[in-house]
Amino acid sequence: MSCYEDNRLLKLFTDVVKALYSSDLVAEDTIQHWYKKGSHPKGRNVFLKDAEPFIKWLDEAEEEEEEEDE
Repeated sequence: MSCYEDNRLLKLFTDVVKALYSSDLVAEDTIQHWYKKGSHPKGRNVFLKDAEPFIKWLDEAEEEEEEEDE
């Protein structure tokens, strides 16, 4: 069984992505790509729903950073 067939594993993916981001192992643009284009079709809906708050946080942090640079 793959992780795409088990919703419990799919729900952990966002936590894994957050941990990788916090550890500077995965860049924000990579996470944005996964969210927009890179997730597997089988688990896409679960991933999009679970990752939405984190992606929103990334977007807001990026906007704040851009405002500080101006």
